[in-house]
Amino acid sequence: MSQTMNSSREHGALRQHVVDQLRDEIVSGELAPGTPIRTEAVMERFGVSNSPLREAFAQLAVEGLIEVYRNKGAVVSPLTRDGSADLVRVTALLMENVYAWAIPRLSGSDLAPVRRAAGDFELAYRSGDYLNAATDVGRFEKLVIERCGSAELERMVMALEPKVRRVRHLLNDQDSLDGAYHVVNGAMQAVQANDPQIAVSAVRAFWADFAARLDLVTSGFVS
Repeated sequence: MSQTMNSSREHGALRQHVVDQLRDEIVSGELAPGTPIRTEAVMERFGVSNSPLREAFAQLAVEGLIEVYRNKGAVVSPLTRDGSADLVRVTALLMENVYAWAIPRLSGSDLAPVRRAAGDFELAYRSGDYLNAATDVGRFEKLVIERCGSAELERMVMALEPKVRRVRHLLNDQDSLDGAYHVVNGAMQAVQANDPQIAVSAVRAFWADFAARLDLVTSGFVS
């Protein structure tokens, strides 16, 4: 029994390692849209058998990052102008609801870690430490999502997260952090005023600006 459990854990760890590595390479653009991902090459690179690799491909396909072809491996999913715009519209609507539902719930022990993350982000942002600022705002956003009070909404947002990170890599990080600064400030003001609409307005403005900048970058993409 113990040997079977160890084997299962090892299988799962191998699968997740492949998923994490390929996801990072796709999201960062290291693996460009349309790049073939050959089964044999990936098996040799990661030292995995066909079973965990097949499961890894299935997970990445569900995330919308690759397209799998039977007995031929996979291809990195394309980035299209219309698809990217649609992704941003849906994400914006989901995040507006996340903040609308989370703000009234942020008090006491639920508020403390959110406030710490907001403080860490502001300190890093104002000091020009943009690498840590990006990490801190990601932590802040994750804490808010976890406190929205809806497991289904949280699942929907997290399911889109890899694709959102992928299009974010097309844009200037500094501009995105400038917008995130207003979202974080808006959220904390909303908590203090007990008015979720302050946060919702900041989120809406962030994603409207994001959509406009993305539209310029993807203007030459296939629709």
